[in-house]
Amino acid sequence: MAETTDAPPISVAETRPRGAFRFVVAFVVGLLAVLALGAGALYAVDRQYEGRILPGVHVAGLDLSGLTPAEARDRLMTAYGASSDGQLVLTGGERTTAVSYADLGRKVDIETLVRDAEGLGRNGSFLELVVHNARTALHGVDLQPRVVVDEAKLGDVVRAAAGRIDVAASDASVVATPNGFTVTQGREGRAADAESALAQASELLRRLDAPATVEVAIPVSTVEPRVTTAEATAARTAAERIARDIDVTVGDTKYPIKAATIRTWLRITPTVDGGYVPVVDIAATKPTLDKIAVKVRRDPKNATFLVGKGSTKVVGVVAGADGKRLDVAATTRSLVAALQGRGANQGSTAVPAAVKVTKPKLSTEEAEQAAPLMKRISTWTTYFPISEKNGFGANIWIPAKLIDGYVVAPGETFDFWKAVGPVSTARGFRRGGAIINGRTEPQGALAGGICSCSTTLFNAALRAGLDMGARRNHYYYIDRYPLGLDATVFISGSSVQTMSFTNDTKYPILIRGINTHQGGSGYVRFDLYSVPTGRKVSFSAPIVKNRRPASDSVVYTSSLPAGTSKRVEYPVEGKDVWVTRTVRDGSGRAIHVETFYSHYARITGIVQIGTGGGSAPAESATP
Repeated sequence: MAETTDAPPISVAETRPRGAFRFVVAFVVGLLAVLALGAGALYAVDRQYEGRILPGVHVAGLDLSGLTPAEARDRLMTAYGASSDGQLVLTGGERTTAVSYADLGRKVDIETLVRDAEGLGRNGSFLELVVHNARTALHGVDLQPRVVVDEAKLGDVVRAAAGRIDVAASDASVVATPNGFTVTQGREGRAADAESALAQASELLRRLDAPATVEVAIPVSTVEPRVTTAEATAARTAAERIARDIDVTVGDTKYPIKAATIRTWLRITPTVDGGYVPVVDIAATKPTLDKIAVKVRRDPKNATFLVGKGSTKVVGVVAGADGKRLDVAATTRSLVAALQGRGANQGSTAVPAAVKVTKPKLSTEEAEQAAPLMKRISTWTTYFPISEKNGFGANIWIPAKLIDGYVVAPGETFDFWKAVGPVSTARGFRRGGAIINGRTEPQGALAGGICSCSTTLFNAALRAGLDMGARRNHYYYIDRYPLGLDATVFISGSSVQTMSFTNDTKYPILIRGINTHQGGSGYVRFDLYSVPTGRKVSFSAPIVKNRRPASDSVVYTSSLPAGTSKRVEYPVEGKDVWVTRTVRDGSGRAIHVETFYSHYARITGIVQIGTGGGSAPAESATP
């Protein structure tokens, strides 16, 4: 029996190559052959044109095929070298500026063209080079020339030309003169638009077909002045309306301000909204208004008291009076508003001043209530020799007379110099003694000797139990004053020494200054009147330490006749002194306890003995 199997039959197709495979193999073999031929051809071309421009390369139709870079450069220079010939002409206003293309660096960029032409077909992959070179050989490549300009030089030239065209506008102005105001004419300016001209010039010069002369007009615009002549003229008219005489009035009293003064106050200035107007300088008005304030000022007058002749009782009241002062700030506001209103044709010839009423510290009513209860609460007297050292008494009696009748209201402080006022010969003061550099100068100062007045009042206030303020002892002790309780006063340049005290009671205090003299001696007395408060005043015995005994000396001088003498300085012992004052109220409670310290210098006496000719009686001086 024959044997059979299930194996599949053998396919004839699987035993020979497919048709697709054969095609691929054939394509690859053919491509390799082409590439081999192309490579060979490329190599041959490259070797043939080594250092030269490949075939088919042109610049704007100018054939550079096969040329070396130097040859190509010469050919391009022949074609485009004239691009640097020509000029740029800038015009504007009345000015013309010409500059050559060469100075502006205008030219065709030949170096870049040569570099680009030389590089064609030299870079890229093998296939790219094969394709590119084949295309170049068949169809050619045409490069376009590019014109370049030195932009920095061009910018400098255009901006400089524009700067020569620019003219700044001149503002009109108004200036005050002693007799009015003058107007300075304004003038228009012009401004050249350099950037617009630069952009236009750059665009035209970069064109290959630019003509031999390129003209560019620089745009010029008119610049108006910030202040025109018309505006200044209007401001002058307004200023003239403002600068007319005006009165500051206080009731029926007028304080005129002249136009010439007002003109110095005006500032004609531009405003933020573009205007030009006269404005009153507020600070400039101050000196004038301060002078008016001095004339307007009236200090309030305290009510005062009448003391019966030969008695120590208050018998009547002299009425006080209100004072007034100018409210400078408010008056300034009103004056400035009135003047500015004139500029807007709102006429005003007078301005009411703002005045404040100042009340006296002691009113008439308060004085009338206290008067029946007032009595003398303290007194002190100082005796002195009448001599050249005190202006023959004038320098002591005059201030006492000025202080006589002075009322110190409750809570008020008495200050010696404020009460006496300025010291001058016009008020009767004379030259008198002063302690200068530790020595007595008989005619050393105006009002010398006035310390007898201040010391006397100081002691009266001490014994009234008042709150004492400024006080300073003399340089050396003068024995007509209480030891350790003297009070010198002086004004020397900016250095001021005063004597002061405060009325720390509930009642007014009247100060009476009393002067008299007998022959060559005189005295000053101060009496203080008030409603008694029950205060009791006591003093400790002076504590004296550090005594420095004085000595005397003799000085011979030819300024005195022989056989005569003159004492010019008394010997005075130096020492330190302490005196304590205790003030108690009606219940015995201590309300003031203070110790007054005085350091007195030692003074060596001096007697001059004459050695000169002639004769004269001996003299002696009293401190």
